[in-house]
Amino acid sequence: MSRFLYARSATEAQHAPTARADEQLQRLRKYAKDRSYVVVGKACDAGRSGSSLSRPGLAYLLSQATCTPPTFDVLLTTDDCRLARDLKLLTALASRLTGAGIQIEFINTGVVWGDEAAREAEQTALQKLTDYSMGRGHEED
Repeated sequence: MSRFLYARSATEAQHAPTARADEQLQRLRKYAKDRSYVVVGKACDAGRSGSSLSRPGLAYLLSQATCTPPTFDVLLTTDDCRLARDLKLLTALASRLTGAGIQIEFINTGVVWGDEAAREAEQTALQKLTDYSMGRGHEED
């Protein structure tokens, strides 16, 4: 299976709990290398909000995922908040990717969306994002 890496940070002055986009890419590369994954591409949105689809890296990722045939099988990202900070947006992106046959692997949790065995973990991740949206989570990063 071929992997595609995606990183996003709201600002490049990003501080904990989530690293800057370039640091996320380094972690993703190491993760892939340690597992002998084949990486076929990457996209990065530094200084971009996860509350919007208006991100050049995300647009490139989606074009690679939805072409025929897709250029990769698995999207690697650090966590669900890198894809979206809004529950509806995350659900729409995940649906679009998994509908194209792409699995989404979040390396911080080990959750793989698009894998039938991970449906319960997927719901837990969505609940986490819902909690964030309702003000019970950490600040925008």
